[in-house]
Amino acid sequence: MSPTRTQRSTPSRKKSCLQCAKSKVRCGLQRPSCQRCVASKRRCTYASAAPPSPAIQAAAPASIATPASLSTAFTEPTGATVAPGRGWPPPTPPSLSQNQARACDAKTLNFDVLDLVPLAGADQIRDRWLRPFLALAGEHEVPKAFHPYTLQYITCVLRTYSKQMGSDGVPPFIHPMQMTTGHVALANCYSLARLWHHHAAGSETIVADTIQREMDRLAHERTTSDVEQLAAFQAYLTYCIMSYFFPIPGRPLVTDTTMVTLQEMAFCAAQGGLVSHAELAGSRPTWESWIVASAKRRAMFAFYLFSSVYNEDNNVPNFPAEELRGVFAPDAKLVWEARARGVWEREYARHLALWPDGPLKISELWRSPETGSERQRERIDRWVQAADEFGMMLFAVCVHLHGY
Repeated sequence: MSPTRTQRSTPSRKKSCLQCAKSKVRCGLQRPSCQRCVASKRRCTYASAAPPSPAIQAAAPASIATPASLSTAFTEPTGATVAPGRGWPPPTPPSLSQNQARACDAKTLNFDVLDLVPLAGADQIRDRWLRPFLALAGEHEVPKAFHPYTLQYITCVLRTYSKQMGSDGVPPFIHPMQMTTGHVALANCYSLARLWHHHAAGSETIVADTIQREMDRLAHERTTSDVEQLAAFQAYLTYCIMSYFFPIPGRPLVTDTTMVTLQEMAFCAAQGGLVSHAELAGSRPTWESWIVASAKRRAMFAFYLFSSVYNEDNNVPNFPAEELRGVFAPDAKLVWEARARGVWEREYARHLALWPDGPLKISELWRSPETGSERQRERIDRWVQAADEFGMMLFAVCVHLHGY
């Protein structure tokens, strides 16, 4: 006798994730996180090892429609480990106490109340694409010429960012603690970056269609939450970098329209604030406010670098980013890399002690009447000593453009 519909569709309780089994509800059995756990923003765990399944079941995001043909279209690289959608395996296993502290901090992070100051002149970010036309109409702003080697350097660095998202890390403009909070935009981006970089031959069209749909979703999604706006901006920027520097032939995903959308997202992020009130006052902000503000600043700098490459490739003049003049330069490596609240508070206290005269602004790396002065060199030297790789890359670009 043929099995009944109930017998066919109801998964074994032993195969269900622990959360669905405890709630006595049907589990979709998706790995690494089932749809119910993703929707509920809860950690999804299974009691036993995953049964053999197509790689797409591990990599495809649960929140976007994926064609059934994808189940056989993609393959993971040999030896690759599919990381959970809300995190990734660290390069070296931390101690048990570190793991416990990190898990505790991830649970207690609260991004509902942020203390950010809106950026004055944020509309100039949104209207940046109009500048070439305004210049032709008689405005006297002088374009900034990039040396070909400078553009090559920026390209070489930016192209690694999507690869980081497609392996076991995140780009330096996404704070790792953001990946513990269950934001759908970043969880999808983590999975789709893997699909883009590790797709099987012949699946290019399906890959491009899937990512195009996700980009369209982000472009039309509206939210008033600072942290959700930031996540959408970061994910969209990652897709642009990924598809621009690693294009699928015949399927250009980055166009002038895409760049205008990216600028609109950057404007929304800046409008919500790129710095906290506490930072401006020289005191310690909440960790959550600092994470969002610092990640926004880094994403903004990465966006401007990417748009500079795009403009040069398309014979569009670049103009100095005067609207970012007062934005703080990337934070110190030890502050950015802190993964526990206590560690971050300690490192931020050291940061405040090192900068009694206020954090370095990005404009201090540009040419000005103070260029070469003893005071400016001392501040730049102080910042360089603590900068991480992203900060050093930004410093190198500024030196190429403005001198030191």
